[in-house]
Amino acid sequence: MCMSDYLEFSIILFYILCAILLWMYISANNKSNLSIVLIKSSWLLAISFHFLSLTEILVSNNVNMSLFNALSLVGFLLSTSVLITSFFSNTLYLGLIILPINAVLFLFYNSDTQLVISDNNFIIGHIIASLISYSVLGIGATQALILKIKERQLQSNKISNFINALPSLDELDRFLFNILFSGVVLLSLSLISGLIFLDNIFSTFILHKTILSITAWMVFVLLLSGRLYYGWRGQKAANLTLIGFFVLFCSYFGAKSFVQIFF
Repeated sequence: MCMSDYLEFSIILFYILCAILLWMYISANNKSNLSIVLIKSSWLLAISFHFLSLTEILVSNNVNMSLFNALSLVGFLLSTSVLITSFFSNTLYLGLIILPINAVLFLFYNSDTQLVISDNNFIIGHIIASLISYSVLGIGATQALILKIKERQLQSNKISNFINALPSLDELDRFLFNILFSGVVLLSLSLISGLIFLDNIFSTFILHKTILSITAWMVFVLLLSGRLYYGWRGQKAANLTLIGFFVLFCSYFGAKSFVQIFF
């Protein structure tokens, strides 16, 4: 095994370990401070190794924004953001979805395919703004999944310790829309920067990406408007969030890109 193999193994190990510890903590009747320390320590180790792996993005003076590097960067931003916010609010439960996804990503990690972008500060800035907006909206999509799970279990009267440990539906709903508002602002800035700095934004090569990004933006704006004027919440809000994020995900990564993962 080379050094990169040990690094990838460490990332997978600590993400899985953290996810297991987090599940045990949330599902337990008696919660100890030691469990929190172990969870956050393993989480910190996971994102530290993850950060080291991101050095592969830099190729000489250029940036290698391949499919896996882009996914890895988004995963790192998601994981880091949730860990940081967990020190100020109850958001650890989001890790139950984000942590396993990051672990699975590195199981299929492939650094052979490269997509090198020239050292253009404006283009790189646009890409970073896009990935940050996707990451924030990715947290929103994760929150929407958690909200759907809790609401369905409450409706079926099958309430587990895990469900009881989650914030109330009102808190989940409020946090969801706070995240969505921030994500839409960032996505708007990303689209504007693309219109300004990318000469080929409406070219045949990336036209579908532009159309899908604008479509996703419209879905999120519709959802925020529905919340403001009609009080949309619950399953409707969660479903629209997931639809919007799926469209946005496809706009950047594209269905064809998944061939790189499995073949």
